[in-house]
Amino acid sequence: MEESFKPRSLSISELFGDTKSLYKIPKYQRPYKWESEQVEQLWDDIMESYENDVTNYFLGSVITASSYDDPQSPYIDVVDGQQRLTTLMILFCVLRDHFPDLNQNDSLNPISVNIDIIRSAITFNGRASRLRLYTHSSHQSDFDAYILDEGATKALVVPYKYQIRNDQEPKFKFINTALIFRDKLYSIDKKNLGSFINYLFYQVKIIRIDCSSRDFAIKLFQVLNNRGLDLTSADLIKSFLLEKLYKKYRDDPSTSKLKEDSFMSDWNEMEQIIKQCDDMSMNDLFIIYAHYLLASNQKKSLTEELQNLFEGQDPNQVIASLKSFSVNYYEKIYCSKDKNIYSFWYLRWSNYWKAILMTAITLNYKDYSELVFELRRFYYLYWIAGKTLSQVKQTSFNIIKALKEHKHINYLKAIFENKLASDKIIDNVISELTSNMVDKEAWIKPLLILIEYDLTDYSNPIFIHLNNDLHLEHVLPKKYKNFTEWGYITDHIENKWLHSIANLTLLSGKKNIDASNNPFNIKMVVYKGSHTSNTTAFRLSQKILDDFHQKTFNQQWNEEALKDRYFCLLERLENLLALDLSSAKQIASPQMEE
Repeated sequence: MEESFKPRSLSISELFGDTKSLYKIPKYQRPYKWESEQVEQLWDDIMESYENDVTNYFLGSVITASSYDDPQSPYIDVVDGQQRLTTLMILFCVLRDHFPDLNQNDSLNPISVNIDIIRSAITFNGRASRLRLYTHSSHQSDFDAYILDEGATKALVVPYKYQIRNDQEPKFKFINTALIFRDKLYSIDKKNLGSFINYLFYQVKIIRIDCSSRDFAIKLFQVLNNRGLDLTSADLIKSFLLEKLYKKYRDDPSTSKLKEDSFMSDWNEMEQIIKQCDDMSMNDLFIIYAHYLLASNQKKSLTEELQNLFEGQDPNQVIASLKSFSVNYYEKIYCSKDKNIYSFWYLRWSNYWKAILMTAITLNYKDYSELVFELRRFYYLYWIAGKTLSQVKQTSFNIIKALKEHKHINYLKAIFENKLASDKIIDNVISELTSNMVDKEAWIKPLLILIEYDLTDYSNPIFIHLNNDLHLEHVLPKKYKNFTEWGYITDHIENKWLHSIANLTLLSGKKNIDASNNPFNIKMVVYKGSHTSNTTAFRLSQKILDDFHQKTFNQQWNEEALKDRYFCLLERLENLLALDLSSAKQIASPQMEE
């Protein structure tokens, strides 16, 4: 039985020294991206270990797999470690071009690294480059011209900083790395240089993990790399589509070049669009797109599912559709000024609500506005009821399927209502909303924000960020007993109202700190602000201030005021969540614990 993976500890000499040391950076990888900081750090790490005479210094790991697009190829795919391998190869080329007499006089050491060993680390048998870059059609030719070709690193010109930062043109990063190494190597005297390179080749070790398949290599990378996966399903799908494109036009090179340029233009534009969305990655986009296409849960990995879906399609049409999908997302969801859309940003399960809305947008669903209301209601009710993703996932897919079948909005409403009824969600929600302990719930701030949006008259309200500057204010302070002004608050009022929705409002961080545990009249001064600070921007809090100025409740935050606010908030929630809260508003027998 074939082993899934085989780890080997290899010296740099071994890593670039035999017939199994031919490496390919596949199409699904990102281009070379190391800049000065990473190159300097690599050099410093190796130099420090050399100066301290560290035996078998560990430089990291490399994960490889058999070539995905050509299993018979002598080249193996580099799944992880391409930055280190490429950087080391640049170092070898600088040594070849600038130090051809390296260790020339060291006849006593038969394995001393000389120009022949350096050349062998760059090319196998004088013919095959040990490292090939397939990240883009031009990257290998650039690598050849500026690095691999004999003498190439002698003619390099220092690039501008903006050129080095350009991720689409890695040739400037190649050049920058080569020039750093040139300067570093020339700073070492000839004798020490030979000793240092011997140390590099024979005492610096890399663990190479050879995997039986690309998919296993990627899974292993995910497990080992706690910094997060740089290689994503989006990268793999890009590779898959490019391979299909190359095969489709392999007999027509000019058309192939035009189609590839068009593909890469659409891909790069899509990447730029998604980079503007701080809530979304390329991988997230592909997950949402898969939900839209499948209208069901994935049975295989995301990569496999999408490969199956795209198998019979033209790669340029696929990428054009994806780009259109990303544009719609950016313009109609991410940049939306609709307060109903704003409400979704506080929810969990974002890939599911996004997939549903994007399905409706993509298909120009005629009852989109009504769908937005129903979907928001459904997700908020399940959140308030304390349910998890497993309880809403299948219903979400059912809604996507119904949208793709162009079902009437009433059909979608029935899906929602039947699910709510079967899970007895409404009763749970009413119990939660009327509880006397809601201030610790994760949904309470978002729910108050929904009410705030509802109190806002203008059609394009400012988005309220759920961050550390937004505070949940207890109008009756939790430490009210420290102030004689709150002497009219009984234990009955505290138990019933202190942690209930009636006693909560929203304040910015500064005002919340200022208000904190003060008496009610001082809180109202803070709410109002002064000539140097504005009145609280939240209508939820302004209403309390208005009642204070109008002496509605004798300028006290008493039980009458709390009951009034309780009624007002529940009435808003009745409209926002389409609930019947009439029983909950019966204060004579509330569902709060006495």
